[in-house]
Amino acid sequence: MSALLRALPAAVERRRHRRGRPPREIAAALTATIVEAAMRGFLDDGYAATSLERVAAQAGVSKRTLYARFRDKPALFAAAITTLIERWRARYPQPVNASPDLAAALTEAGRQMLEVGLSAEGLALFRLLVAEGSRVPNLTGILAKAGAGVGIERLTGLLAAHGAAEPEALAEQFQRLVITAPQLRALGLGAPMDEAARAAWLRGCVSLVLASVRAQARPT
Repeated sequence: MSALLRALPAAVERRRHRRGRPPREIAAALTATIVEAAMRGFLDDGYAATSLERVAAQAGVSKRTLYARFRDKPALFAAAITTLIERWRARYPQPVNASPDLAAALTEAGRQMLEVGLSAEGLALFRLLVAEGSRVPNLTGILAKAGAGVGIERLTGLLAAHGAAEPEALAEQFQRLVITAPQLRALGLGAPMDEAARAAWLRGCVSLVLASVRAQARPT
């Protein structure tokens, strides 16, 4: 009987662990907590001001735990940006509509750009990239790997299907036309656009691209 009593706590402990979350799930949740804390730090305070030690403190983990997952700040920044972009992409999982109605497809693509770009996180990322982009090692590679160019790729396919001679260049021009001025105004460089102003701005951008496509597709 005494041996049975001595074995009981160990059995209870084993049963408790079986009922709890698996170690891999716990590790994944811990990594997600670190990445979320890093994202908030980078977006709110900038790249230079966000140290690994500060992120560890915000996430409630030790520096050893953080360094076991991310070797340095660029690696942590890459994880944070990748998570942010994946979150945006999940909101628009389907490619831009490639129907014969090019104007409607461009309008929907532009609406999505404005929704993301003028969100609090979109503006914070734009501000960070403009102010500190040169300080981030391999920023271009990080953004490319995170999937920042998916929108351009989708627009390129759409415009190519409608006869644009240089669809990739036109897709990039459309993206910059749609989002840059509204973002700058939202950050204080001009009067912010209200909903009606944004809709009018988008219609103008779509009209310019449609005119360009028609000109490029016109037989010589």
